[in-house]
Amino acid sequence: MQVSSLSQSLALRSSINSMRAQFDDLQRQLATGIKADSYAKLGTDRNMVLSLSHQLSQLQTYTNTISQTMMRVEVSSDALTRVAQIASSMKTTNITSGFELVNGTQTSAQVTAAMQFDEIINLLNLKVEDRYLFGGRDTQTRPVAVPDAMLNGTGDKAGLKQFVDERAQADLGADGRGRLALNLAGATLTLSEDAAPSVFGFKLAAAGSTLSNATVTGPAGMPAAIDVDFTGVPLAGESVTLDFTLPDGTATRVTLTATSDNPPAAGQFTIGGDAATTSANFQAALDTAIQSEANTRLRAASAVEAANNFFDYANGGAPQRVDGPPFATATALRDATDADTVFWYSGDQSGTPGNNMIAKIDDGRQLAYGARADQAAIRDTLKAAALMSAVEYGGADPEEIHSYRALTQRLGTVLNFEGTSSVESIVTGLGLTAATLANTQDRHDKMMATANEILGDIQNADPYEVGVKLTTLQTQLEASYQVTAMLSRMSLVNYL
Repeated sequence: MQVSSLSQSLALRSSINSMRAQFDDLQRQLATGIKADSYAKLGTDRNMVLSLSHQLSQLQTYTNTISQTMMRVEVSSDALTRVAQIASSMKTTNITSGFELVNGTQTSAQVTAAMQFDEIINLLNLKVEDRYLFGGRDTQTRPVAVPDAMLNGTGDKAGLKQFVDERAQADLGADGRGRLALNLAGATLTLSEDAAPSVFGFKLAAAGSTLSNATVTGPAGMPAAIDVDFTGVPLAGESVTLDFTLPDGTATRVTLTATSDNPPAAGQFTIGGDAATTSANFQAALDTAIQSEANTRLRAASAVEAANNFFDYANGGAPQRVDGPPFATATALRDATDADTVFWYSGDQSGTPGNNMIAKIDDGRQLAYGARADQAAIRDTLKAAALMSAVEYGGADPEEIHSYRALTQRLGTVLNFEGTSSVESIVTGLGLTAATLANTQDRHDKMMATANEILGDIQNADPYEVGVKLTTLQTQLEASYQVTAMLSRMSLVNYL
């Protein structure tokens, strides 16, 4: 019988080591569930594994971005849904509310608007994950000033109430006639603006007449003027109509009708015995009508325009203040500064509002999303609530009710969002963004599931198959160990 050589012994020992390594690897596969502990051991499948692993990593990154973006979009949508509800509520309240002062200076609608104003600001200053939602790209600066500062100012900085007061002085003028002058020379009355150019007060827009024995001309000249020249006495029922443009762009009309009654009723002037007396009566009636219009519609329009001056400024711009003092004779506006005025919005103003935030949600695909506090519809809702909160009344002047109604009508028009995007449209846009995110996430989930399934087929070890191999290998190892042990005890002496 041939005696084992050294080379045979070494070969057997190498075989055992190899089987031992296979045994250890199978134990690792059974414990980890993974076929190979390095890509090199996967052979030709390693390129596919590397490619799918990279794709999964990218998809996971997109999924994380979509999840964060979805949360921000949903919170923004919920907040603006509430802002839209407030806008609708204010519009309804303004239409139905009466003029009963519940706290001596404001109506119940105004008190409610003050609470809604505070709520809107809290909603616009919402934070998610330490990021302000409504400041555009500037996520670390509170976008909207606090309510008290916005209304009342702080320190040397003016708030909305001061804007309303200064603008009222400039629009009404020192004599309360809306910056108009009435001059009577003989039988000719001249109604003129007090300065040109000037952005304040009534602006003469048109004049018409059915008067016999009178000529109406204008408006013409700089400053604009209208002449009413009586050459005789008109007939009862004949009238003069004057149209005015108000500071907020709206219009009002004064119509005076000739009457033989003395004293005349509102909107009438008494026919005198001659042209001079009639013209004097017309002047007195027109003066009363202008002061009434100034104290009602002009005052309301002035307050609305003051709010526009305070709230409506774009990137690089500033609120517009009356260039005074003195304010009653001012003719122009000036840029406010951060030293003298509270800037209500402090967020990012670059680009298109609502598309400032960018999320990369797929290869080569970016989604612009978000909403900004200075978007027109949001700003106008805040503006309406702020103005209702800022205006106060004394209760003694019977014309205040007409001024209040003129104000609420104007704010109701603003909150109708006619011809402009509403807060609801912004919410709808956010809803479309959320749907896009959800659809993209669903597609990513399906792709990740497919990739994981393929990777599993390549990388995952079948525990039953591994178990069978382990049992077989264990049997082989035990047999090899027995052979090795037997060979180690053999020598030439055993055969002599």
